Amino acid sequence: METNSLAAYVLGRVGAGLSKKEIRDELLAVGWSEEEADAAYRDGLIALGIPVPSEGNRPTLARKSSTVDIVINFFSFILLSIAATALGTLYFAIITKRFPDPLAAMNGAGEWAVTSSIHYAIASLLIAFPLYFAAMRIWFRKFREDEGRTESGLTRWLTYLVLLVTSVTIVGDLITVLFKLLQGEVTTRFLLKALTILVIAGIIFGFYTLERRKIQYRREIPRTTFRQLGWVVAAIVTLGLVLGFLAAGSPETARMRAFDMQREADLGRLAGCIEDYAQDLGQLPASLDILRTTGRYAHCASSMQDPETKQRYAYRVVTPSRTQGPARIGEFELCANFSLASAGYGSAAGTDDGRATIWDAHGSGRNCDTVTVQLGEKTATGDATDPVTSIK
Repeated sequence: METNSLAAYVLGRVGAGLSKKEIRDELLAVGWSEEEADAAYRDGLIALGIPVPSEGNRPTLARKSSTVDIVINFFSFILLSIAATALGTLYFAIITKRFPDPLAAMNGAGEWAVTSSIHYAIASLLIAFPLYFAAMRIWFRKFREDEGRTESGLTRWLTYLVLLVTSVTIVGDLITVLFKLLQGEVTTRFLLKALTILVIAGIIFGFYTLERRKIQYRREIPRTTFRQLGWVVAAIVTLGLVLGFLAAGSPETARMRAFDMQREADLGRLAGCIEDYAQDLGQLPASLDILRTTGRYAHCASSMQDPETKQRYAYRVVTPSRTQGPARIGEFELCANFSLASAGYGSAAGTDDGRATIWDAHGSGRNCDTVTVQLGEKTATGDATDPVTSIK
């Protein structure tokens, strides 16, 4: 009875033109609670004749994505670019290791560069791929649990941009393959890399095509379809990680390879210092300590010891001086203990002054190289002839 009278009062106040806030303030002022005031306002509106929605006639209201949804989706696109690039880089590097190209090695794509790209790709995949998978699960769950949710315009635009880029990539990849076939320049290495691009771009295009049908067009896509696609991608990523670890070796192997590269560079710089000394003074230094104590060559001290064991590299004079044609030459030997054998096509390690490292082809253990240099004659102006270097 009291409820009916309260609803009748609200009905009368609504008829008098008062707003909801004014009616609510009146009810609160005389002791009604906020919940009772809201319920009385609702009852008054019902008494006024406003229809009450039921489960059968209630339409689904469109609700736009929240800021969190937009951030998650945008983050997923960033993760997608990282994971796709890393996966392509990983398979490219594996193919390069399995099918080496001497021309690529000459251009600086040596063993260490390839190994580093594999390690970086593995690290990127191990971080980006699980995060991308989790972000997409959250994205689909939000739309599955709330049928009235709609995506933002930014999300839709970015999705279609991804579809555009992948479709152009697929077309370009196919054109390149066909062109190479017509030119007769197709190799196994090239075909495998082209196939890698085609598979990655095709999977991304197929996935986001299904995603558009489900999210934007509200088509019923079985969850098993996405699950099966996810297993395929996981298998490709796992295979790449396994092959990458096998191709690049363990972290311990990478550490040993890095020390060997430093040894190669040290020996190259040290040989250059000895050559410069012989050219300037007309004789080979009797020991490395002479270089250390000579002001002009003091900088060579940083290249005189093993980076791992801190032991001095072995140096000895093989031939102090002998005449060869019109020139005087000398021979010296440098030795170092390497952890691993070189891969056979160089590590792309060079010296600071541009000299090519001559120790980049070596076995494991102790390795020595004998270097022949021309002994210069110092002139009155201090100029000298260029040294000639060779390996015995």
